[in-house]
Amino acid sequence: MATSSAEIAADRAAILETIRDRLRSGQQQMADWERGVLAVSAVPGAGKSTGMAAAAAIAIARHQLHANRQLLLVTFTRSAAANLKIKVRAHLRQLSLPLNSFSVQTLHGIALTIATRNPELSNLSLETLTLVSPLLSNRLIRTSVEQWIVANPGPYRQLIEGRSFDGEETERLRRQSVLRTEILPAIAHTAVREAKSSGISPEALDQMAENQVRRLAGIEDYNVLEIAAGLYRNYQGLLQQRGCIDYDDMILAALRVLEDPTTREFWQRRMFAVFEDEAQDSSPLQTRLLEVLAVDPDGGDLNLIRVGDPNQAINSTFTPADPVFFNRFCDRCRQQNRLITLDQAGRSSPEIMAAANFLLTWVNQAKLAGDQLPFRPQAIHPVPADDPQPGANPSAEGEGLELYSPETITDTVRLIAQRVAQIYPDQPDFSFAVLVRDGRQGRFVSRLLNQPEAIGVDLSRLGVRLYDVGERDRQTQVPTEILTVLRFMQRPHSPDTLKAALRVLVDRRRIPPQDLDALAYGPEQFLYPGPLD
Repeated sequence: MATSSAEIAADRAAILETIRDRLRSGQQQMADWERGVLAVSAVPGAGKSTGMAAAAAIAIARHQLHANRQLLLVTFTRSAAANLKIKVRAHLRQLSLPLNSFSVQTLHGIALTIATRNPELSNLSLETLTLVSPLLSNRLIRTSVEQWIVANPGPYRQLIEGRSFDGEETERLRRQSVLRTEILPAIAHTAVREAKSSGISPEALDQMAENQVRRLAGIEDYNVLEIAAGLYRNYQGLLQQRGCIDYDDMILAALRVLEDPTTREFWQRRMFAVFEDEAQDSSPLQTRLLEVLAVDPDGGDLNLIRVGDPNQAINSTFTPADPVFFNRFCDRCRQQNRLITLDQAGRSSPEIMAAANFLLTWVNQAKLAGDQLPFRPQAIHPVPADDPQPGANPSAEGEGLELYSPETITDTVRLIAQRVAQIYPDQPDFSFAVLVRDGRQGRFVSRLLNQPEAIGVDLSRLGVRLYDVGERDRQTQVPTEILTVLRFMQRPHSPDTLKAALRVLVDRRRIPPQDLDALAYGPEQFLYPGPLD
């Protein structure tokens, strides 16, 4: 017997109600969104992606979206995009709704799609352009530095001499090495990353250096902003010569496309709304792209939900992202009563949440940053007892949070191994994680945990499998390191190639950290050290 449209609608309404009822209170507010701008400020473990997936499915059903009128979901990484797509599709299958009614992409993915579909406007074509690799980018940075030095001998000499220089040749060589291999490349990298991600061209940066920098009487000016603009210009020229683009070029190209009124309206009509996950990791340039896409071409209003944690931005350490931008967005939405807070989290035990809340409150009250609050006042709360998350807010193991002060790093690793050995036999399903500051520390910890004679604990005999997250990345560095050593062998007289080869040895812990700039211009000190070296 055929099912009537009324029965299908009734079944779908019941399923939608079930999806909503399974959500926490803050997530339900996301699901109730219909139009406009909405900020969702979430604590860690609050179920941001779960709430977004449910809200997306409900919005698709409510507005009857389809392939030509889609909901765009944007997140930072491809793995997060894949997980979000799985969750939304599961809801849509349950609702018998078209699976092509939404699109999940990374920020750079949607930018590249827009740019390459309109090459006449973006000046980008995948047939002629290549995404620059980190290795090539670093090489272009170094080349841009050399070009700037050749073109600007006067300012370069001023940088070498500084405010106090007695003309001693060894010191001159050391300063040259530091400038050419560290300071100027760092300025170039910062200028390219920060200026380009803010939509500032080399010419605009030049104008800022000319018009907005205030000179102070009696103080020598090194014109750092002017230097940055020159390095930025050289880098962009080298990119174009090689037919390469970087990630920011994708965003800029997409924005160029959307400057055309007809093309902009096409994309805006295709996108009913934009839901952004991990919004704290977006730069201002990326946010501008999403806001253009989220505009309703008929009414001019934004249909935009941005979800994020305003108190963290892991990617801000290596991208122009800064949680301050998402915080400002939350403040603007709060003034319009368009701010939702997801403050219930089932990930952690009560002891962990209490410690996190205490630290956040203490830092804010200590006024370490003056009148500006370092963190958004946002405490983490446990989920209700009837929460659907399995094992939510698990009971603490031991004290829940234990602080130790070992005398050495080896003692630290030994205590970690001993703690794992105590817990694992009774909890063989547990996973353990060791967080480290950098890759070198990770290598050290991994090596010690695999040496039972050094720490007195054999984790492998207990059945504990060790997985070093950084091992794969370290293997990919091997060809680069070999190339660095080969370049030194080709040009052993070059201070730059010598310093780069020594850097490899330091990173591999084959030699202790030391002043490589001095060694680069005095290799005899390294190769044939005297009694005082």
